[in-house]
Amino acid sequence: MRYDIAVIGNDEAAFELLCLAAESGKRTAAVLPESSHSTWLVGVALKRLVSDLLVDQSTNRRRLLARTGSPRLLRQLVRGAIAKETDDLFCMLQRLNIHVRMGQSRFINRHSVSIADGRTCDRSTLNARHIIIGTGTRRTAMHRPLGLVALHRPETIFEGNILPESICMLGGDSFGCGMAALFSLFGVRSRHIGRDSQDPAMLELARAAGVEISFNPSELSPLQSGGVLSNAHADVVDCRRSIGFTEHLNLAAIDVEADENGQLWCSSGLETWCPGVFGIGDVVGFSADGTLRPSVQAEQILRRISSQVPRPHMIDLFLGESAPHPYSSTDESRGEQLSNIR
Repeated sequence: MRYDIAVIGNDEAAFELLCLAAESGKRTAAVLPESSHSTWLVGVALKRLVSDLLVDQSTNRRRLLARTGSPRLLRQLVRGAIAKETDDLFCMLQRLNIHVRMGQSRFINRHSVSIADGRTCDRSTLNARHIIIGTGTRRTAMHRPLGLVALHRPETIFEGNILPESICMLGGDSFGCGMAALFSLFGVRSRHIGRDSQDPAMLELARAAGVEISFNPSELSPLQSGGVLSNAHADVVDCRRSIGFTEHLNLAAIDVEADENGQLWCSSGLETWCPGVFGIGDVVGFSADGTLRPSVQAEQILRRISSQVPRPHMIDLFLGESAPHPYSSTDESRGEQLSNIR
């Protein structure tokens, strides 16, 4: 089956577009990754997990969490929360009559992607007229300047056998704030340094969990002045850098190249260098429309797809300006065009 629209990824803007496309009556498919989860999805899962843990915050329960907490347990809790969130989104898309596939995607050409299912080890091909990349980003550490204290990376936050005594999440918005709240609930003295434009709901949950919140526009000066290290032996986790989930997409097959952060360069209509392939959400690194809200981005892409005029065929160069256009709507012009070709 050939779809009108296929959306790759589990970023917020990807789901906005899927809902709008389904409502417009277009044949729509979604490809959800099994492991490369966007920062947005992890943030939503952390919000749900922290909310559930805050339901009962008696003294005895806090002592129990502090006594039984371990990096392995926290990793399992986060994985379970992400799986629950993915299941809910999967069911929502199915109710909208969207064909959902799970697996890792790789472009074959601008109208086809190969999907590898890690559960069954099967590989299938999905064909669509328009393909939208909404894989989102992941959080990692900035390049460490010389002379600064060694920072931990988010990828290693659950390593080891015991939890640290204190932790400081540097940046990361909802992801960093949610991780700080999770560690705080298990008895770790936690601090989060970020921007004041973060999700208010997540900030409120973090404060309720006992996280010390600090706002700093540069997110770096506290390190230089020693503010972060006022609590001795604090583990500082640097989450300031966003990396797009594009390394596995085989973008070279469609002549598209990501920037140094793995994000896409798009035109003002969020179309990539490859016609018919769009970027949406956090994976877009440069575009005049990249700062728009996810819902507005989705509306703009769908409007452009719905009103898109077919591109002139290269055969016009050989037939001359007076020849009928190959995309003419009348059967007579098509017949004349074929006759001229013969």
